[in-house]
Amino acid sequence: MASSALYHRPRPCSHRGETAEAAVSPVSAAPAGAPSALRGQLARAAALLAMATVLSRLLGLVREIVTAALFGASNAKAAYVIGYYLPFFIQRLLLGGTLSIVFIPTITAYLARGDRRETVRVTAILFNLVLLLGVGMVLAGQVLAPVLVPVAAPGFQAQPGLVPLAVALMRIIFVAMLFLALAVFATGFLQAHQRFTVPALAPLLFNVVIILGTLWLGPRVGIHGLAVAWVLGTAAQFLVQLPAMARCGFRWRPLLDLRHPAVRQLGRLAAPAMLGLAIVEINAYVARFFASFLPVQPGVNAVAVLDYAYEVMQAPVGIIAISIATALFPTLARQAAARDRGALAATTALGLRMTLLLMLPVAALLLALAPQVVRVLFERGEFTPAATAAVAAALRGYAVGMSAVGAYYVVTRAFYALHDMATPVRVGALAVLLNAVLNAALMRVLGATGIALAASLVNLTNVALLLWLLRARLGTLEGRRTASSLLRGAGAATAAALLAAAVAVTMAGPAGEGPVGALLVLATSGGVGVVAYLGAAWVLRLEELRQVPALLRGGRPGRLEARLTGNSDVC
Repeated sequence: MASSALYHRPRPCSHRGETAEAAVSPVSAAPAGAPSALRGQLARAAALLAMATVLSRLLGLVREIVTAALFGASNAKAAYVIGYYLPFFIQRLLLGGTLSIVFIPTITAYLARGDRRETVRVTAILFNLVLLLGVGMVLAGQVLAPVLVPVAAPGFQAQPGLVPLAVALMRIIFVAMLFLALAVFATGFLQAHQRFTVPALAPLLFNVVIILGTLWLGPRVGIHGLAVAWVLGTAAQFLVQLPAMARCGFRWRPLLDLRHPAVRQLGRLAAPAMLGLAIVEINAYVARFFASFLPVQPGVNAVAVLDYAYEVMQAPVGIIAISIATALFPTLARQAAARDRGALAATTALGLRMTLLLMLPVAALLLALAPQVVRVLFERGEFTPAATAAVAAALRGYAVGMSAVGAYYVVTRAFYALHDMATPVRVGALAVLLNAVLNAALMRVLGATGIALAASLVNLTNVALLLWLLRARLGTLEGRRTASSLLRGAGAATAAALLAAAVAVTMAGPAGEGPVGALLVLATSGGVGVVAYLGAAWVLRLEELRQVPALLRGGRPGRLEARLTGNSDVC
Protein backbone atom coordinates (compact mmCIF):
# COMPACT_ATOMS: atom_id res chain seq x y z
CA MET A 1 0.00 0.00 0.00
CA ALA A 2 2.21 2.73 -1.29
CA SER A 3 -0.07 5.67 -1.97
CA SER A 4 -1.32 8.00 0.72
CA ALA A 5 -4.53 8.22 -1.25
CA LEU A 6 -5.17 4.64 -0.26
CA TYR A 7 -5.50 5.43 3.37
CA HIS A 8 -8.97 6.86 3.38
CA ARG A 9 -10.55 5.84 6.65
CA PRO A 10 -13.19 3.19 6.95
CA ARG A 11 -16.07 4.81 8.83
CA PRO A 12 -16.30 3.78 12.46
CA CYS A 13 -20.02 3.27 12.18
CA SER A 14 -22.42 2.88 9.33
CA HIS A 15 -24.57 5.84 8.49
CA ARG A 16 -27.51 6.04 6.15
CA GLY A 17 -26.32 9.37 4.85
CA GLU A 18 -23.24 7.63 3.60
CA THR A 19 -23.14 7.59 -0.15
CA ALA A 20 -20.30 7.70 -2.59
CA GLU A 21 -18.45 10.33 -0.67
CA ALA A 22 -14.93 11.40 -1.44
CA ALA A 23 -12.44 8.62 -1.04
CA VAL A 24 -9.46 10.90 -0.76
CA SER A 25 -8.70 14.46 0.19
CA PRO A 26 -7.95 16.33 -3.06
CA VAL A 27 -4.90 18.05 -1.56
CA SER A 28 -3.38 14.71 -0.54
CA ALA A 29 -3.70 13.58 -4.14
CA ALA A 30 -1.19 16.17 -5.30
CA PRO A 31 2.45 15.08 -5.59
CA ALA A 32 4.83 16.57 -3.06
CA GLY A 33 6.54 18.64 -5.75
CA ALA A 34 3.41 19.73 -7.54
CA PRO A 35 3.29 23.33 -8.81
CA SER A 36 1.67 25.80 -6.43
CA ALA A 37 -1.10 26.48 -8.97
CA LEU A 38 -2.06 22.81 -8.98
CA ARG A 39 -1.96 22.58 -5.22
CA GLY A 40 -4.08 25.72 -4.98
CA GLN A 41 -6.60 24.21 -7.37
CA LEU A 42 -6.75 21.04 -5.29
CA ALA A 43 -7.08 23.07 -2.09
CA ARG A 44 -10.12 24.76 -3.59
CA ALA A 45 -11.47 21.33 -4.50
CA ALA A 46 -10.99 20.25 -0.89
CA ALA A 47 -12.95 23.31 0.27
CA LEU A 48 -15.75 22.45 -2.16
CA LEU A 49 -15.74 18.88 -0.90
CA ALA A 50 -15.97 20.04 2.72
CA MET A 51 -18.87 22.36 1.91
CA ALA A 52 -20.68 19.63 -0.04
CA THR A 53 -20.18 17.20 2.84
CA VAL A 54 -21.74 19.65 5.29
CA LEU A 55 -24.70 20.25 2.97
CA SER A 56 -25.11 16.50 2.45
CA ARG A 57 -25.20 15.96 6.21
CA LEU A 58 -27.82 18.66 6.62
CA LEU A 59 -29.91 17.19 3.81
CA GLY A 60 -29.54 13.80 5.46
CA LEU A 61 -31.03 15.28 8.61
CA VAL A 62 -33.91 16.73 6.57
CA ARG A 63 -34.42 13.25 5.14
CA GLU A 64 -34.75 11.88 8.66
CA ILE A 65 -37.20 14.63 9.59
CA VAL A 66 -39.43 13.69 6.65
CA THR A 67 -39.19 10.00 7.53
CA ALA A 68 -40.07 10.69 11.16
CA ALA A 69 -43.16 12.69 10.21
CA LEU A 70 -44.45 9.92 7.95
CA PHE A 71 -43.50 6.80 9.92
CA GLY A 72 -42.52 7.86 13.44
CA ALA A 73 -40.57 5.40 15.60
CA SER A 74 -42.97 2.61 14.68
CA ASN A 75 -42.52 -1.07 13.88
CA ALA A 76 -42.57 -0.15 10.18
CA LYS A 77 -39.56 2.17 10.64
CA ALA A 78 -37.79 -0.52 12.67
CA ALA A 79 -38.39 -3.03 9.87
CA TYR A 80 -36.91 -0.54 7.43
CA VAL A 81 -33.80 -0.06 9.59
CA ILE A 82 -33.08 -3.80 9.56
CA GLY A 83 -34.08 -4.08 5.91
CA TYR A 84 -31.54 -1.39 5.08
CA TYR A 85 -28.54 -2.21 7.22
CA LEU A 86 -27.88 -5.77 6.11
CA PRO A 87 -27.81 -4.96 2.37
CA PHE A 88 -25.70 -1.93 3.18
CA PHE A 89 -23.27 -4.03 5.20
CA ILE A 90 -22.90 -6.59 2.41
CA GLN A 91 -22.55 -3.94 -0.29
CA ARG A 92 -20.02 -1.93 1.70
CA LEU A 93 -17.99 -5.00 2.54
CA LEU A 94 -17.91 -6.56 -0.93
CA LEU A 95 -18.09 -3.50 -3.16
CA GLY A 96 -18.64 0.12 -2.14
CA GLY A 97 -16.56 0.45 0.99
CA THR A 98 -13.68 -1.60 -0.37
CA LEU A 99 -13.73 0.28 -3.68
CA SER A 100 -13.59 3.65 -1.90
CA ILE A 101 -10.35 2.58 -0.25
CA VAL A 102 -8.49 0.66 -2.99
CA PHE A 103 -9.84 1.75 -6.38
CA ILE A 104 -8.21 5.19 -6.65
CA PRO A 105 -4.59 4.04 -6.16
CA THR A 106 -5.17 1.17 -8.60
CA ILE A 107 -6.49 3.31 -11.45
CA THR A 108 -4.08 6.18 -10.65
CA ALA A 109 -1.14 3.86 -11.19
CA TYR A 110 -2.30 3.20 -14.76
CA LEU A 111 -2.98 6.88 -15.41
CA ALA A 112 0.55 7.71 -14.26
CA ARG A 113 1.98 5.43 -16.97
CA GLY A 114 0.39 7.57 -19.68
CA ASP A 115 -1.06 4.55 -21.50
CA ARG A 116 -4.57 5.82 -22.23
CA ARG A 117 -5.67 2.72 -24.11
CA GLU A 118 -4.72 0.38 -21.26
CA THR A 119 -6.33 2.70 -18.73
CA VAL A 120 -9.61 2.57 -20.66
CA ARG A 121 -9.33 -1.22 -20.83
CA VAL A 122 -8.63 -1.56 -17.09
CA THR A 123 -11.49 0.75 -16.21
CA ALA A 124 -13.92 -1.26 -18.35
CA ILE A 125 -12.79 -4.53 -16.76
CA LEU A 126 -13.17 -3.19 -13.23
CA PHE A 127 -16.54 -1.59 -13.99
CA ASN A 128 -17.89 -4.84 -15.40
CA LEU A 129 -16.57 -6.73 -12.40
CA VAL A 130 -18.39 -4.35 -10.02
CA LEU A 131 -21.54 -4.59 -12.15
CA LEU A 132 -21.54 -8.40 -12.17
CA LEU A 133 -20.81 -8.64 -8.46
CA GLY A 134 -23.55 -6.11 -7.78
CA VAL A 135 -26.11 -8.00 -9.85
CA GLY A 136 -25.11 -11.21 -8.10
CA MET A 137 -25.53 -9.48 -4.73
CA VAL A 138 -29.04 -8.33 -5.70
CA LEU A 139 -30.10 -11.79 -6.88
CA ALA A 140 -28.67 -13.46 -3.78
CA GLY A 141 -30.43 -10.89 -1.62
CA GLN A 142 -33.81 -11.69 -3.15
CA VAL A 143 -33.36 -15.37 -2.28
CA LEU A 144 -31.68 -15.03 1.12
CA ALA A 145 -33.69 -12.15 2.63
CA PRO A 146 -36.08 -14.49 4.52
CA VAL A 147 -33.04 -16.10 6.14
CA LEU A 148 -31.07 -12.92 6.82
CA VAL A 149 -33.78 -10.95 8.66
CA PRO A 150 -34.35 -13.46 11.52
CA VAL A 151 -30.58 -13.71 11.98
CA ALA A 152 -30.08 -9.94 12.01
CA ALA A 153 -33.06 -9.16 14.26
CA PRO A 154 -34.16 -12.33 16.06
CA GLY A 155 -36.37 -10.32 18.38
CA PHE A 156 -38.60 -9.37 15.44
CA GLN A 157 -40.08 -12.86 15.40
CA ALA A 158 -42.09 -11.96 18.51
CA GLN A 159 -43.90 -9.20 16.57
CA PRO A 160 -46.51 -10.47 14.07
CA GLY A 161 -45.85 -9.29 10.53
CA LEU A 162 -42.55 -7.58 11.31
CA VAL A 163 -40.26 -10.19 9.74
CA PRO A 164 -42.19 -10.38 6.42
CA LEU A 165 -42.20 -6.57 6.21
CA ALA A 166 -38.44 -6.37 6.82
CA VAL A 167 -37.89 -9.09 4.18
CA ALA A 168 -39.90 -7.16 1.57
CA LEU A 169 -38.02 -3.94 2.33
CA MET A 170 -34.67 -5.72 2.24
CA ARG A 171 -35.37 -7.05 -1.23
CA ILE A 172 -36.02 -3.53 -2.50
CA ILE A 173 -32.97 -2.06 -0.76
CA PHE A 174 -30.67 -4.66 -2.31
CA VAL A 175 -31.43 -3.06 -5.68
CA ALA A 176 -30.40 0.33 -4.29
CA MET A 177 -27.10 -1.16 -3.15
CA LEU A 178 -26.22 -2.07 -6.75
CA PHE A 179 -26.56 1.56 -7.81
CA LEU A 180 -24.68 2.71 -4.70
CA ALA A 181 -21.73 0.47 -5.61
CA LEU A 182 -21.73 1.88 -9.15
CA ALA A 183 -21.88 5.41 -7.73
CA VAL A 184 -18.82 4.69 -5.57
CA PHE A 185 -17.02 3.39 -8.67
CA ALA A 186 -17.92 6.56 -10.57
CA THR A 187 -16.70 8.74 -7.69
CA GLY A 188 -13.38 6.91 -7.54
CA PHE A 189 -12.91 7.09 -11.31
CA LEU A 190 -13.51 10.85 -11.38
CA GLN A 191 -11.30 11.55 -8.38
CA ALA A 192 -8.50 9.52 -9.94
CA HIS A 193 -8.78 11.92 -12.88
CA GLN A 194 -8.63 14.92 -10.50
CA ARG A 195 -12.32 15.73 -11.05
CA PHE A 196 -13.89 16.57 -7.70
CA THR A 197 -16.90 18.81 -8.35
CA VAL A 198 -19.40 16.26 -9.65
CA PRO A 199 -18.51 13.59 -7.04
CA ALA A 200 -18.91 16.25 -4.32
CA LEU A 201 -22.32 17.36 -5.56
CA ALA A 202 -23.75 13.92 -6.43
CA PRO A 203 -24.62 13.05 -2.78
CA LEU A 204 -26.69 16.23 -2.61
CA LEU A 205 -28.81 14.99 -5.51
CA PHE A 206 -29.02 11.61 -3.79
CA ASN A 207 -30.55 13.16 -0.69
CA VAL A 208 -32.88 15.49 -2.59
CA VAL A 209 -34.28 12.62 -4.66
CA ILE A 210 -34.87 10.51 -1.54
CA ILE A 211 -36.61 13.40 0.24
CA LEU A 212 -38.90 14.13 -2.71
CA GLY A 213 -39.48 10.44 -3.39
CA THR A 214 -40.41 9.77 0.23
CA LEU A 215 -42.79 12.73 0.32
CA TRP A 216 -44.49 11.48 -2.85
CA LEU A 217 -44.49 7.71 -2.31
CA GLY A 218 -44.70 7.48 1.50
CA PRO A 219 -48.33 8.61 1.85
CA ARG A 220 -49.32 6.37 -1.08
CA VAL A 221 -47.53 3.05 -0.47
CA GLY A 222 -46.28 3.41 3.10
CA ILE A 223 -42.81 2.42 4.23
CA HIS A 224 -42.20 0.65 0.91
CA GLY A 225 -42.14 4.12 -0.64
CA LEU A 226 -39.08 5.01 1.44
CA ALA A 227 -37.26 1.94 0.13
CA VAL A 228 -38.19 2.76 -3.46
CA ALA A 229 -37.03 6.35 -2.93
CA TRP A 230 -33.64 4.95 -1.93
CA VAL A 231 -33.44 3.07 -5.23
CA LEU A 232 -34.24 6.27 -7.10
CA GLY A 233 -31.73 8.29 -5.06
CA THR A 234 -28.81 5.91 -5.56
CA ALA A 235 -29.63 5.55 -9.26
CA ALA A 236 -29.62 9.35 -9.62
CA GLN A 237 -26.29 9.60 -7.81
CA PHE A 238 -24.71 7.16 -10.25
CA LEU A 239 -26.32 8.48 -13.43
CA VAL A 240 -25.47 12.13 -12.75
CA GLN A 241 -21.76 11.19 -12.78
CA LEU A 242 -21.85 9.37 -16.13
CA PRO A 243 -21.44 12.48 -18.35
CA ALA A 244 -18.37 13.56 -16.37
CA MET A 245 -16.97 10.02 -16.65
CA ALA A 246 -17.48 10.11 -20.42
CA ARG A 247 -15.60 13.42 -20.62
CA CYS A 248 -12.73 11.77 -18.75
CA GLY A 249 -12.58 8.98 -21.33
CA PHE A 250 -14.79 6.30 -19.79
CA ARG A 251 -16.18 3.96 -22.42
CA TRP A 252 -18.13 0.84 -21.62
CA ARG A 253 -16.77 -2.27 -23.29
CA PRO A 254 -17.78 -5.92 -22.84
CA LEU A 255 -14.47 -6.85 -21.21
CA LEU A 256 -13.84 -9.10 -18.23
CA ASP A 257 -10.39 -10.48 -17.47
CA LEU A 258 -10.06 -11.85 -13.94
CA ARG A 259 -6.36 -12.58 -14.56
CA HIS A 260 -5.51 -9.00 -15.45
CA PRO A 261 -2.84 -7.54 -13.12
CA ALA A 262 -5.17 -4.71 -12.12
CA VAL A 263 -7.81 -7.18 -10.94
CA ARG A 264 -5.22 -9.15 -9.00
CA GLN A 265 -3.83 -5.99 -7.43
CA LEU A 266 -7.33 -4.89 -6.47
CA GLY A 267 -7.90 -8.27 -4.85
CA ARG A 268 -4.68 -8.04 -2.85
CA LEU A 269 -5.52 -4.54 -1.61
CA ALA A 270 -9.15 -5.43 -0.94
CA ALA A 271 -8.46 -8.24 1.53
CA PRO A 272 -7.19 -6.07 4.43
CA ALA A 273 -9.70 -3.35 3.57
CA MET A 274 -12.57 -5.84 3.77
CA LEU A 275 -11.35 -7.08 7.14
CA GLY A 276 -11.26 -3.54 8.51
CA LEU A 277 -14.69 -2.72 7.13
CA ALA A 278 -16.14 -5.95 8.53
CA ILE A 279 -15.00 -5.01 12.03
CA VAL A 280 -16.34 -1.47 11.69
CA GLU A 281 -19.74 -2.49 10.33
CA ILE A 282 -20.27 -5.41 12.73
CA ASN A 283 -19.50 -3.10 15.63
CA ALA A 284 -22.09 -0.64 14.33
CA TYR A 285 -24.69 -3.36 13.85
CA VAL A 286 -24.49 -4.88 17.34
CA ALA A 287 -26.91 -2.28 18.73
CA ARG A 288 -29.62 -3.15 16.20
CA PHE A 289 -29.29 -6.84 16.98
CA PHE A 290 -29.81 -6.37 20.72
CA ALA A 291 -32.46 -3.67 20.31
CA SER A 292 -34.69 -6.10 18.42
CA PHE A 293 -35.20 -8.01 21.70
CA LEU A 294 -36.55 -5.01 23.62
CA PRO A 295 -40.33 -4.86 24.20
CA VAL A 296 -42.30 -2.62 21.86
CA GLN A 297 -44.40 0.24 23.23
CA PRO A 298 -47.23 1.85 21.22
CA GLY A 299 -45.53 3.85 18.48
CA VAL A 300 -42.08 3.27 19.98
CA ASN A 301 -39.80 0.50 18.70
CA ALA A 302 -36.29 0.48 20.19
CA VAL A 303 -34.63 -0.24 16.83
CA ALA A 304 -36.20 2.88 15.33
CA VAL A 305 -35.50 4.92 18.48
CA LEU A 306 -31.78 4.16 18.37
CA ASP A 307 -31.66 4.89 14.65
CA TYR A 308 -33.06 8.41 15.07
CA ALA A 309 -30.83 9.17 18.04
CA TYR A 310 -27.78 7.90 16.19
CA GLU A 311 -28.55 10.07 13.15
CA VAL A 312 -28.81 13.21 15.30
CA MET A 313 -25.52 12.40 17.01
CA GLN A 314 -23.76 11.74 13.69
CA ALA A 315 -24.74 15.10 12.14
CA PRO A 316 -22.33 17.28 14.18
CA VAL A 317 -19.69 14.54 14.10
CA GLY A 318 -19.79 14.55 10.30
CA ILE A 319 -19.75 18.33 10.05
CA ILE A 320 -17.06 19.01 12.66
CA ALA A 321 -14.82 15.99 13.17
CA ILE A 322 -14.70 14.66 9.62
CA SER A 323 -14.05 18.14 8.23
CA ILE A 324 -11.10 18.66 10.58
CA ALA A 325 -9.69 15.17 10.01
CA THR A 326 -9.99 15.52 6.23
CA ALA A 327 -8.27 18.90 6.29
CA LEU A 328 -5.45 17.55 8.48
CA PHE A 329 -4.79 14.38 6.53
CA PRO A 330 -2.62 15.88 3.73
CA THR A 331 -0.33 17.46 6.33
CA LEU A 332 -0.17 14.23 8.33
CA ALA A 333 0.66 12.27 5.18
CA ARG A 334 3.49 14.66 4.21
CA GLN A 335 4.96 14.56 7.71
CA ALA A 336 4.79 10.76 7.83
CA ALA A 337 6.41 10.50 4.38
CA ALA A 338 9.22 12.79 5.57
CA ARG A 339 9.62 10.61 8.70
CA ASP A 340 9.14 13.73 10.84
CA ARG A 341 7.58 12.02 13.86
CA GLY A 342 7.78 15.15 16.02
CA ALA A 343 5.77 17.22 13.55
CA LEU A 344 3.34 14.34 13.02
CA ALA A 345 2.76 14.07 16.77
CA ALA A 346 2.28 17.86 17.11
CA THR A 347 -0.20 18.00 14.22
CA THR A 348 -2.16 15.04 15.55
CA ALA A 349 -2.28 16.54 19.04
CA LEU A 350 -3.45 19.89 17.67
CA GLY A 351 -6.12 18.14 15.59
CA LEU A 352 -7.32 16.31 18.68
CA ARG A 353 -7.54 19.52 20.68
CA MET A 354 -9.42 21.30 17.89
CA THR A 355 -11.87 18.44 17.51
CA LEU A 356 -12.47 17.95 21.22
CA LEU A 357 -12.89 21.66 21.94
CA LEU A 358 -15.62 21.80 19.29
CA MET A 359 -17.26 18.47 20.12
CA LEU A 360 -17.37 18.93 23.91
CA PRO A 361 -19.84 21.85 23.88
CA VAL A 362 -22.03 20.09 21.29
CA ALA A 363 -22.13 16.95 23.42
CA ALA A 364 -22.81 18.94 26.59
CA LEU A 365 -25.63 20.92 24.97
CA LEU A 366 -27.18 17.72 23.63
CA LEU A 367 -27.09 16.25 27.13
CA ALA A 368 -28.80 19.37 28.47
CA LEU A 369 -31.29 19.98 25.64
CA ALA A 370 -31.93 16.53 24.15
CA PRO A 371 -35.74 16.63 24.62
CA GLN A 372 -35.96 20.07 23.01
CA VAL A 373 -33.73 19.05 20.09
CA VAL A 374 -35.71 15.89 19.34
CA ARG A 375 -39.03 17.64 19.72
CA VAL A 376 -38.12 20.42 17.28
CA LEU A 377 -36.62 18.03 14.75
CA PHE A 378 -39.07 15.16 14.78
CA GLU A 379 -42.26 15.60 16.81
CA ARG A 380 -44.90 15.99 14.14
CA GLY A 381 -47.12 13.66 12.16
CA GLU A 382 -46.60 10.05 13.24
CA PHE A 383 -43.77 10.91 15.63
CA THR A 384 -45.40 10.98 19.07
CA PRO A 385 -44.39 12.59 22.39
CA ALA A 386 -43.59 9.08 23.68
CA ALA A 387 -41.18 8.65 20.79
CA THR A 388 -39.63 12.05 21.60
CA ALA A 389 -38.96 10.97 25.19
CA ALA A 390 -37.42 7.65 24.11
CA VAL A 391 -35.21 9.17 21.39
CA ALA A 392 -34.07 12.00 23.71
CA ALA A 393 -32.99 9.48 26.35
CA ALA A 394 -31.06 7.44 23.76
CA LEU A 395 -29.51 10.63 22.35
CA ARG A 396 -28.15 11.45 25.79
CA GLY A 397 -26.62 7.99 25.92
CA TYR A 398 -24.87 8.58 22.58
CA ALA A 399 -23.82 12.12 23.56
CA VAL A 400 -21.69 10.74 26.41
CA GLY A 401 -19.24 9.31 23.87
CA MET A 402 -19.73 11.81 21.04
CA SER A 403 -16.39 13.51 21.60
CA ALA A 404 -14.64 10.14 21.43
CA VAL A 405 -16.29 9.47 18.06
CA GLY A 406 -14.89 12.77 16.81
CA ALA A 407 -11.42 12.03 18.18
CA TYR A 408 -11.48 8.63 16.44
CA TYR A 409 -11.36 10.28 13.03
CA VAL A 410 -8.23 12.27 13.87
CA VAL A 411 -6.42 9.37 15.57
CA THR A 412 -7.09 6.91 12.76
CA ARG A 413 -5.93 9.49 10.17
CA ALA A 414 -2.57 9.50 11.96
CA PHE A 415 -2.36 5.70 11.72
CA TYR A 416 -3.29 5.79 8.03
CA ALA A 417 -0.65 8.45 7.38
CA LEU A 418 1.83 5.95 8.85
CA HIS A 419 0.45 3.30 6.43
CA ASP A 420 -0.94 1.35 9.38
CA MET A 421 -4.49 0.11 8.91
CA ALA A 422 -3.95 -3.01 11.02
CA THR A 423 -3.84 -1.35 14.45
CA PRO A 424 -7.30 0.26 14.25
CA VAL A 425 -8.67 -3.06 12.99
CA ARG A 426 -7.21 -5.03 15.89
CA VAL A 427 -8.48 -2.54 18.44
CA GLY A 428 -11.85 -2.54 16.67
CA ALA A 429 -12.10 -6.32 17.01
CA LEU A 430 -11.78 -5.98 20.78
CA ALA A 431 -14.40 -3.23 20.68
CA VAL A 432 -16.90 -5.61 19.04
CA LEU A 433 -16.61 -8.04 21.94
CA LEU A 434 -16.85 -5.28 24.54
CA ASN A 435 -19.82 -3.79 22.70
CA ALA A 436 -21.74 -7.07 22.80
CA VAL A 437 -21.06 -7.58 26.51
CA LEU A 438 -22.07 -4.03 27.48
CA ASN A 439 -25.18 -4.12 25.28
CA ALA A 440 -26.39 -7.34 26.86
CA ALA A 441 -25.78 -5.96 30.37
CA LEU A 442 -27.03 -2.38 30.09
CA MET A 443 -30.13 -3.05 27.98
CA ARG A 444 -31.53 -5.13 30.85
CA VAL A 445 -31.42 -2.08 33.12
CA LEU A 446 -31.80 0.93 30.83
CA GLY A 447 -33.38 -0.45 27.66
CA ALA A 448 -32.55 1.44 24.46
CA THR A 449 -30.73 4.11 26.47
CA GLY A 450 -28.45 1.39 27.86
CA ILE A 451 -27.55 0.28 24.34
CA ALA A 452 -26.68 3.87 23.38
CA LEU A 453 -24.63 4.28 26.56
CA ALA A 454 -22.82 1.02 25.80
CA ALA A 455 -21.81 2.44 22.40
CA SER A 456 -20.40 5.52 24.13
CA LEU A 457 -18.38 3.46 26.60
CA VAL A 458 -17.00 1.38 23.74
CA ASN A 459 -16.08 4.51 21.76
CA LEU A 460 -14.27 5.98 24.77
CA THR A 461 -12.36 2.74 25.33
CA ASN A 462 -11.55 2.37 21.64
CA VAL A 463 -10.09 5.87 21.33
CA ALA A 464 -8.19 5.57 24.61
CA LEU A 465 -6.46 2.40 23.39
CA LEU A 466 -5.65 3.95 20.01
CA LEU A 467 -4.21 7.05 21.67
CA TRP A 468 -2.07 4.92 23.96
CA LEU A 469 -0.73 2.93 21.01
CA LEU A 470 -0.14 6.03 18.90
CA ARG A 471 1.69 7.78 21.71
CA ALA A 472 3.92 4.75 22.16
CA ARG A 473 4.74 4.90 18.45
CA LEU A 474 5.32 8.65 18.16
CA GLY A 475 6.85 9.20 21.59
CA THR A 476 4.47 12.00 22.55
CA LEU A 477 1.06 13.48 21.88
CA GLU A 478 1.66 16.62 23.95
CA GLY A 479 -0.18 15.01 26.83
CA ARG A 480 0.03 17.85 29.37
CA ARG A 481 -0.97 20.52 26.89
CA THR A 482 -3.81 18.40 25.52
CA ALA A 483 -5.05 17.49 29.01
CA SER A 484 -4.97 21.16 30.04
CA SER A 485 -7.01 22.21 27.01
CA LEU A 486 -9.40 19.32 27.53
CA LEU A 487 -10.02 20.17 31.19
CA ARG A 488 -10.60 23.85 30.44
CA GLY A 489 -12.85 22.99 27.51
CA ALA A 490 -14.84 20.50 29.57
CA GLY A 491 -15.33 23.09 32.30
CA ALA A 492 -16.51 25.69 29.81
CA ALA A 493 -18.83 23.19 28.12
CA THR A 494 -20.33 22.12 31.46
CA ALA A 495 -21.00 25.70 32.50
CA ALA A 496 -22.57 26.46 29.12
CA ALA A 497 -24.80 23.37 29.28
CA LEU A 498 -25.99 24.16 32.80
CA LEU A 499 -26.83 27.72 31.79
CA ALA A 500 -28.65 26.51 28.65
CA ALA A 501 -30.66 23.98 30.70
CA ALA A 502 -31.63 26.68 33.20
CA VAL A 503 -32.84 28.96 30.39
CA ALA A 504 -34.84 26.08 28.83
CA VAL A 505 -36.56 25.29 32.14
CA THR A 506 -37.34 28.95 32.77
CA MET A 507 -38.84 29.45 29.31
CA ALA A 508 -40.76 26.15 29.11
CA GLY A 509 -44.00 27.52 30.57
CA PRO A 510 -44.15 31.04 29.09
CA ALA A 511 -43.17 29.85 25.60
CA GLY A 512 -46.19 27.56 25.35
CA GLU A 513 -46.60 23.96 24.20
CA GLY A 514 -46.77 24.47 20.44
CA PRO A 515 -44.02 23.92 17.85
CA VAL A 516 -43.22 27.65 17.69
CA GLY A 517 -42.72 27.74 21.43
CA ALA A 518 -40.49 24.64 21.32
CA LEU A 519 -38.37 26.22 18.59
CA LEU A 520 -38.12 29.47 20.55
CA VAL A 521 -36.98 27.61 23.68
CA LEU A 522 -34.36 25.62 21.77
CA ALA A 523 -33.04 28.59 19.82
CA THR A 524 -32.78 30.80 22.90
CA SER A 525 -31.32 28.25 25.30
CA GLY A 526 -28.97 26.84 22.65
CA GLY A 527 -27.87 30.31 21.63
CA VAL A 528 -27.18 31.26 25.25
CA GLY A 529 -25.17 28.05 25.64
CA VAL A 530 -23.05 28.74 22.55
CA VAL A 531 -22.34 32.33 23.57
CA ALA A 532 -21.49 31.21 27.11
CA TYR A 533 -19.05 28.60 25.80
CA LEU A 534 -17.33 31.01 23.43
CA GLY A 535 -17.04 33.56 26.22
CA ALA A 536 -15.60 31.00 28.60
CA ALA A 537 -13.22 29.79 25.88
CA TRP A 538 -11.96 33.35 25.42
CA VAL A 539 -11.47 33.82 29.15
CA LEU A 540 -9.73 30.44 29.46
CA ARG A 541 -7.58 31.18 26.38
CA LEU A 542 -8.45 28.12 24.34
CA GLU A 543 -6.23 29.18 21.44
CA GLU A 544 -6.89 26.08 19.33
CA LEU A 545 -10.40 27.28 18.50
CA ARG A 546 -8.95 30.28 16.69
CA GLN A 547 -6.99 28.02 14.34
CA VAL A 548 -9.97 25.97 13.14
CA PRO A 549 -11.22 28.47 10.50
CA ALA A 550 -7.76 28.71 8.92
CA LEU A 551 -7.48 24.93 8.82
CA LEU A 552 -10.88 24.45 7.17
CA ARG A 553 -10.27 27.24 4.64
CA GLY A 554 -7.24 25.33 3.41
CA GLY A 555 -4.97 28.07 2.18
CA ARG A 556 -1.40 27.48 1.14
CA PRO A 557 -0.36 24.03 2.41
CA GLY A 558 3.08 25.20 3.50
CA ARG A 559 1.74 28.06 5.57
CA LEU A 560 -0.93 25.84 7.03
CA GLU A 561 1.70 23.30 8.01
CA ALA A 562 3.77 26.02 9.67
CA ARG A 563 0.67 27.11 11.58
CA LEU A 564 -0.02 23.56 12.67
CA THR A 565 3.48 22.69 13.79
CA GLY A 566 4.70 26.08 14.93
CA ASN A 567 7.62 25.84 12.47
CA SER A 568 8.15 29.27 10.92
CA ASP A 569 10.72 27.86 8.49
CA VAL A 570 8.04 26.03 6.53
CA CYS A 571 6.81 28.13 3.62
